[in-house]
Amino acid sequence: MRIFHLADLHIGKKLNGVPLLEDQKAVLEQVLAEITYRQPDVLILAGDVYDRRMPPVEAVNLLDEFLSKVVLDLKVTVLVIGGNHDSGERLGFANGILAKAGLHVAGRLSLPIYEVVKEDDYGKVYFHLLPYADLATIRYLLQEETLTDYQEAMAAVLATLKQHCVENERHVLIAHGVVIGEEEPQYSESERELSIGGTECWSSNLLQQFDYVALGHLHRAQCSGNEAIRYAGAPLKYSFAEENQEKSLVQIDLTAKGQRKITLIPLKPLREMRTIKGTLQTLLREQSEDYIRAILTDTGELLEPMAQLKTAYPYILELSRENQQLPQSSVNLPNLSVKNSPQTLFAEFYRQILGEEMTEAETNWLLKILDAIHKEAI
Repeated sequence: MRIFHLADLHIGKKLNGVPLLEDQKAVLEQVLAEITYRQPDVLILAGDVYDRRMPPVEAVNLLDEFLSKVVLDLKVTVLVIGGNHDSGERLGFANGILAKAGLHVAGRLSLPIYEVVKEDDYGKVYFHLLPYADLATIRYLLQEETLTDYQEAMAAVLATLKQHCVENERHVLIAHGVVIGEEEPQYSESERELSIGGTECWSSNLLQQFDYVALGHLHRAQCSGNEAIRYAGAPLKYSFAEENQEKSLVQIDLTAKGQRKITLIPLKPLREMRTIKGTLQTLLREQSEDYIRAILTDTGELLEPMAQLKTAYPYILELSRENQQLPQSSVNLPNLSVKNSPQTLFAEFYRQILGEEMTEAETNWLLKILDAIHKEAI
């Protein structure tokens, strides 16, 4: 059985106020092309389908268009769970009707855990849909108010699942959250912390019985514990901390029990995300339609640098100064008066603002400017 694993679409997300819907549509079109070419049996969306609980209409329309093509046109079963960014109730609306068409949505956690069964030449594959839930929700569902630890709570949830698991069959878990293996997972700036202090995490040791675990939440593609417990990662870069990450779609080919082949299919963004650095004039010599973070190395004042950079980089998102000398709140010119020459007054002003003396070249420029002003005044 061939499975595609995606997560953390965050449809409707903006970066510094810039909508990414066009970029998200482009990457979903790539996924559609891969589905058409590779013909998976199942597509998994492991949470954070939307970027916020009340997504804009355009985001809802984009997801509707994408899922309609996958389910109705390409006849692929889609399994969706809610993440911490999603509204489980809204996401799971009309699931009873949609499931008949092949779209199964577990927006919020319920017990028993939502299950979908598919069959191939090797037998049945049981898919268990475990959406994100906080500790309070888990305590309520289990009627166990004494649960105070998230690891203990998830162990209790999975214990209810184990009671219904068919032995010697293949089982796939779809979950959203922070699963920790032998090594600490690699986080990204664009992820929202699930709880204060990051206490909502659980161990990959709880998941060893599954043939594959499709995880969502962490935006960097990575494994947790072993290769079969995997984060697909976000399909796009959602912060400049991710600019060097490779984004991909995960393909899992399940054969006999305990046997699998995992392939990473690269996803190419509509626009790359890059950091550029240099003086304003140096950066203006180039042009790009990538998403840009510019770091200027100029030391003096600049006239509307962002507006200038936008002419060369229309999708610039961030601008910072590396060596900017901040003006002092007041300038003290002791032992100077209006009787001093303009050259002397400006040289002292320059020294106090920048903390250094004018160079010979700068002094020559000043003299030329003062001479031009003097000639203009005559």
